[in-house]
Amino acid sequence: MAAVGRPPAMWGPPAQFAPAALGQPPYAPAAYGGPWQRFGGPQMMRPRPPAVIPPNMPLCPDIELPPQPLMDSAFEDGPISVAYGLQVSAGGIRPQRPCPATAQYVHRGAARRWEQQTAHQPRPTADICGWVLATVNPGVNEERDDDDGAPPPEADVNEFRLVFQCISGWTLMLWRSQEEFEEGIHGHRRAPRAVAWFDLRNAFDVHVESGDPTSHLAANRVTVMMRTGSFYFCVELPEDVPIWYEGIRRVIQDYDWQRIRLRDTDLHRRKRWPAARGIVDALFVRGSPVAERAMAILFHAYDIDYDCCMRVGEFMVLLQELIAALVHRAGLAEAADRDEAVASAASRVSEDELFDRAMVVRRRLCREDDGKVRKDEFVLQGVAAIIEALASLGFVADAAGGDGSGGGSTFGFWD
Repeated sequence: MAAVGRPPAMWGPPAQFAPAALGQPPYAPAAYGGPWQRFGGPQMMRPRPPAVIPPNMPLCPDIELPPQPLMDSAFEDGPISVAYGLQVSAGGIRPQRPCPATAQYVHRGAARRWEQQTAHQPRPTADICGWVLATVNPGVNEERDDDDGAPPPEADVNEFRLVFQCISGWTLMLWRSQEEFEEGIHGHRRAPRAVAWFDLRNAFDVHVESGDPTSHLAANRVTVMMRTGSFYFCVELPEDVPIWYEGIRRVIQDYDWQRIRLRDTDLHRRKRWPAARGIVDALFVRGSPVAERAMAILFHAYDIDYDCCMRVGEFMVLLQELIAALVHRAGLAEAADRDEAVASAASRVSEDELFDRAMVVRRRLCREDDGKVRKDEFVLQGVAAIIEALASLGFVADAAGGDGSGGGSTFGFWD
């Protein structure tokens, strides 16, 4: 051990600490003072050398280290993790996405529950098919070329744009012929495929225009307005127009209603119920004006998906709970609390009628015609749209006091 002495001069102690006294072992484990101790901090500790130093091992520098808890909470390392001090526990391991129904996945419990929650399909009456013209205007030649003379990429249809169209689930499909549709609709291997398809979950409205049947082969044009654009097709027979119109509308209704029902929670419902009762009491009972702040609170209460805009599904929930508040205000025994009042409103007004009234409200408030109603649009014109949607109901007069005036002039106040 005679070869072990003090480290070279280049490994001398830091300038802020006093060197060790002569004759004292350089690696003594005793604590001694320093800047930390002068300011009331913890004592500095010398690193403890090993009992036996292997040959050719570099000497440890004569440094001073603070205690380990102090080094663990150094300011340069940032705040302590939120997991500090938590008990060790094992959580469930489950797939993030549903696993396919194959033999390699043994545990599919979470996947089956997810499939049951999201496997909603539109009503069977929306499953329709027929021949249409996939064109905007059948009387105008739509063939156009780019600057270089090459035609633009389009769907593989004939020169008349006559296709066999169907609604399957949430999808609008275009087929070359009815034979290919019947052979390929079930998705067999090497079966024909649709030439084009559109996701009707992006649709928010449908519009019908009737032209001159003497000048056009298919004079009835149907416009499906979607968030990604509009799709046009023309129908020849007038009796087929309401079938396509109602089918597409009910697909939009089913998706928006199911989407909101999946996102709605009991906390949402308990927060919305006082707002609905207050609006009904102000509009249809006392006949008093509603301030902009109250309409802003009502907007955020019924913005169920928190995207700062309201769609037709959220307007359906709004109108249904306003009707429930009217029934509750009438003092009926079947509407004692919120759940019973909503059930009574659902028995009085069907979902189809509720959707039709919600579409009227959405069309009146939406200025950009994109299926979304912003907060400023709802605050400025929401009162008139709500009164217009609910004034035609027969039981509004019962809730307002028997004559529809609410003790004053509820409806006359807004005329």
